[in-house]
Amino acid sequence: MRIPSVLYLLLPAGFLLAGCATPPQHYPSQTAARYVGKSLDRLELHWSVPWDLHAEGHGQAATWLFNQYNLAGCTVTAHTDADGVIRKVSWTQWCGPKGTGSPTPKGGFGP
Repeated sequence: MRIPSVLYLLLPAGFLLAGCATPPQHYPSQTAARYVGKSLDRLELHWSVPWDLHAEGHGQAATWLFNQYNLAGCTVTAHTDADGVIRKVSWTQWCGPKGTGSPTPKGGFGP
């Protein structure tokens, strides 16, 4: 039986689309939580430049926006002290395991 050549073109495209629909190995909130106590620069190296960066108190708040992997509307914010060290991480509901994210108290890590 001969397989039409168009199927060879559609099959890889289907695999690529299916790969985009699956979530990453770790939620963005879990990844960011590993950087608490570390420099904001290290998280920027991991994820690239934040979507929003602004002064907050004596430190900064850096926010990343994730719209891929069925995480539409997911934002993760790293809050730093004056030295640029991440002290707290908060995220929206869709960025972590079920039941986590702001406005619930489980929506952040740090002191």
